[in-house]
Amino acid sequence: MRIQILGSIRKHDTTSNMKFDYNTHWVSRHVEDGLLGIERPIIASILKFTLVWDIFALIFTFLHWESMSLSFVYASALGLFWVNIAPFLIWYYDERVLPGFFDDLFEIISDLEERQYLAKKYNNFFAQHRASVSLLWGGAAIVIVFVSESALRAQGMSGSGEIFLWITYAYAGYVGGVLGHGFIGPITTILLIREVTQYKLEIDPLHPDGLGGLSTVGYVSVRTTLLYSSGSLFLPLLFYFSSAGGMSSVIFVIAGIYVLSILISFIYPTAIVNRRAQEYRDSILEDLRQQYIEIEENMDVPQVDDVTELNRRLELQRLQKKYENYDSVNLYPFQLSVLTRLAGSIILPILFMLIEIYLPDII
Repeated sequence: MRIQILGSIRKHDTTSNMKFDYNTHWVSRHVEDGLLGIERPIIASILKFTLVWDIFALIFTFLHWESMSLSFVYASALGLFWVNIAPFLIWYYDERVLPGFFDDLFEIISDLEERQYLAKKYNNFFAQHRASVSLLWGGAAIVIVFVSESALRAQGMSGSGEIFLWITYAYAGYVGGVLGHGFIGPITTILLIREVTQYKLEIDPLHPDGLGGLSTVGYVSVRTTLLYSSGSLFLPLLFYFSSAGGMSSVIFVIAGIYVLSILISFIYPTAIVNRRAQEYRDSILEDLRQQYIEIEENMDVPQVDDVTELNRRLELQRLQKKYENYDSVNLYPFQLSVLTRLAGSIILPILFMLIEIYLPDII
């Protein structure tokens, strides 16, 4: 099947997105429905999914402030902030990132029916509830609380505050079991891009995106990874548990699995796109090389007139220029600024936590 990467990058609006939105994740549906007349997704997300945990956190902080360390407060606040925005991020991927990708996919797949087929398939895939994902991440979160009980008790979750330890277990189960479904986003994107690259990718070396026209598939991969990596806001809390007496081996294994999944969610799709585009470019370069050699060989044949000689030299220049254009195009569908944001989403929370823990000892 032949695919052409056309013209310029087009921004999509909400109206155009809707025709590629064929199913909805249950979290997205609740966010979309709003609450008490409030329709802003981020506010509805907080009110419906996180308000109860915010209230418990405020009550615990008020009652046990004197026994809490600033490091614990800081790390917990970062994690709670993510819990507040996570349902919105699931909604955003479901209602903006995926439909927007299928809308912009016209640059690669111009056939509307093909795009609608892919949209239906992967909308349904993301919307499907999977108990295995809930068990995986919910179980991991509960295990982390279990191996970190001593650190939590030291912060006031003992004696009269022990009820908050059990609330923390429920909180962990909620974070992993419900919000952990965001993990399906990277899987959806990986499978989607892998299927898209089964088409024949044609590179436009003069495309305004500077990436040969590959930014369409690269953009959805990058956005997915940035959304998914927001969960790294929980890493400072995990490192706090480890430094405060938690079972470090268990905590670091779980944290390592999560960080590895972030890297895979970014590297694997972009590697697929790069490999397929490289295959196409190599075939183009080889064809141009053969044409160049053939004309050069004909140059040795005595010419009838100067016009023919001139035309052949101009054709050689054209082929050489075309070869250079294809050879110089960047086939990785992302830019350095994107990599910086991606790295920052993981590194900054860890850096701030390390400063919080070790800077007082250095000073």
